[in-house]
Amino acid sequence: MLINKKNKLEELKKKIDKIESSKDKTVIRKKESGAGFGFKISTEIIAALAVGVGIGLIVDNYLNTKPFGLIIFFILGAFAGFLNIYRVMRRIEKQ
Repeated sequence: MLINKKNKLEELKKKIDKIESSKDKTVIRKKESGAGFGFKISTEIIAALAVGVGIGLIVDNYLNTKPFGLIIFFILGAFAGFLNIYRVMRRIEKQ
């Protein structure tokens, strides 16, 4: 019984040492290339604009207010896109 507990304790110590040694290894983050960064920014703004235009078209279709829904939601989509870009820039700045 005592030997069994010692074996389990040794196994537990080995597992803890293995986990601690893997924690010590630092992860080196690869810097983003300029093209990757540009693609991320352009994707953010295009997606926000596309969603805004889509919602604007749907609103115009249901409420029969042809240009106004599209214009309003296009502007809201542009604001959302710029807000997303601002958030991405702040996240990159913190790193």
